[in-house]
Amino acid sequence: MPMQSEWSLSNIPPKDHPDVASFANSLFDVARAELDRLGKHDDLLSNYSLYRRKSGGVTGKTQGLILVNLYFANIERTVANITARQPVGEVIDLDGTSEDGAEGILSAKLQKWWKETNQQIKIRASARQMEIYGVTFEKPTWNKETGEPIISLTDPFWTYPAPGFFENLDTDMPFVTFAYLKYIDDMEDKFGVSSIAADEAYDLLGTVREEYKNTAGYGSINTSYTGQYATAVTPAGVSSRGNTDKKLERCLVKEVWIRDYSTKKVQENRQSIDPQTGMPQFNELGEPIIETVSKQVQIYPDGVRKITITASKSTENKSGFVVLDDCANPNINPALPIEIASNTHPWGRFPIYHANSYKDLVSIWGFAAAEQVGDLIVNINKIISKLVNYVIQVMAPPLIVQKHCGISREMITNELTKAGRLILMPTTPNARIEFLQIPNLPATFFQVLDMLVRFFDRIYAIESADRGEAPRGVIAASAIVALQERNQELTQAKTSAIECLVENRSRWCIGLYQNFGTTSELVDVSGSPAEFIGVRFAGRKFGYLVESGSTTPKTSLQVQEQAVDLYKLGAVDRQALLENLNFPGWRDIVERIGEGQLNQALQVLIAAGLPEEQAVQLRQYLMEPRQGPGGKTAQGGTVKPIAPKAQQGA
Repeated sequence: MPMQSEWSLSNIPPKDHPDVASFANSLFDVARAELDRLGKHDDLLSNYSLYRRKSGGVTGKTQGLILVNLYFANIERTVANITARQPVGEVIDLDGTSEDGAEGILSAKLQKWWKETNQQIKIRASARQMEIYGVTFEKPTWNKETGEPIISLTDPFWTYPAPGFFENLDTDMPFVTFAYLKYIDDMEDKFGVSSIAADEAYDLLGTVREEYKNTAGYGSINTSYTGQYATAVTPAGVSSRGNTDKKLERCLVKEVWIRDYSTKKVQENRQSIDPQTGMPQFNELGEPIIETVSKQVQIYPDGVRKITITASKSTENKSGFVVLDDCANPNINPALPIEIASNTHPWGRFPIYHANSYKDLVSIWGFAAAEQVGDLIVNINKIISKLVNYVIQVMAPPLIVQKHCGISREMITNELTKAGRLILMPTTPNARIEFLQIPNLPATFFQVLDMLVRFFDRIYAIESADRGEAPRGVIAASAIVALQERNQELTQAKTSAIECLVENRSRWCIGLYQNFGTTSELVDVSGSPAEFIGVRFAGRKFGYLVESGSTTPKTSLQVQEQAVDLYKLGAVDRQALLENLNFPGWRDIVERIGEGQLNQALQVLIAAGLPEEQAVQLRQYLMEPRQGPGGKTAQGGTVKPIAPKAQQGA
């Protein structure tokens, strides 16, 4: 049955309408057609193939290997640089009512959540995806089983945004679609449906990337000595005969998020109000007059609707698709009053945000460095390939044997297969047997190679100091630090992208806890335990601010220079300075200085009435290992105060 033509983004089929599945699938087709028009999936495959040592883009599987993959090295270097440290940030109370310590409690909870859920590993994976493809998408959800937020890294092949350019995907897009591969048995059991059609969506979801591996990456190695082996593990979903196992059949699930501002009429009883005085009205008995009024309310309170569909093989389903789920924004707790839920971060937002390696002013996809340095890598690879082939030819140059001298090709081949030296006995006296002289490489060979590598570094914004090399003529540590800081400035856009991801993760985490966090737990706030229950903070607005540059590494030289400056300003003490400088014997120095200060302090106490024997005991205690200056009090240990003799009593 064809779908009605009047449906549109402003006139969406209501829930349980027969056209819901067809309409949702049409939105997916629109987003997919836009990606096909842009050739985006081909671009993503080209970038990934270059990362995995393939040249030639989509057809890279037959184009040969890249011998020296500078692109891979630079991606890993960049990821390590921009995610070197755990981000430092704090919760900001946007309501201005921070007397209850909410900022400190939420900040402590976020730090705890970040560590317990290994968010640092996920941020590195997201940064790597951003560098490979030019874009990374993340999707936040609430895990009902564990009772905590989950941040999912969404593959670019699984994400189908609405056509157009949007600065904020979560609030600006009219719709967004996600595609996933799920097991049919799980979907039928979870949603109570049947007759789901199998679909591996091999090309649609970029599954071809599984073949982008170096099956012969180490050259043509003769394996006849080790034998031939069959596949040790049968791939999931495929039996030993190559037939698909029905229990492991998968289907393509399409999850469509759309803005639906449809309304419905509801009846509401309320006390009658005098239109002239504005005061409540009462009857003769003094009872309030109740009237029933009708009003229009939104079916989906925040205007966000989620429709989940998949293909159906049932003949009764004329559209070819079945609706698995059709609901309001699942990231909003329906039990919360609207005036409270509307102040949480998930309100009115799609669960998606993104970051780009390089921003594109006309596309949300941005672009990766592969688009700028791909040709250079190919040419560098050609030169290096020729260099390797040249060395191989020099090591085994062609052998010239005079014709009709009594040595045949078969004789040479037989000798080569034997262990030992090649011994040829010609029948013709003074027969010409010699190796062909290989010409030397041209003088400009390495110059061109060096020039291309320098161009590659220049385009990729890499400094020599960032590679761990001291630039020519630069020996001062401060100068090298300055060059490293300059490189961090060149990658500032990437660092800002990572900080943006961290801020979005944290805001979504707070918002989801405000909606669903009912479990009580203790968090450490400045050394003191504090109770955290997420829903207690519902109705209040919070932000999250990441300290700029907190994710990038600091060298030891930078820390030492900073320690000296802080000591001059009086912000840190002598012990912190010596410890950061890692000065030889810094603990002994602090102990000697502290011992002199301790003796002076004890003299003052004795003059104030402290008995000398108690002063000696106090000095002995403070001079124990890790009790005085230069150390820390043992865990759980406390110094018991000794009262003057006059206060001790008889």
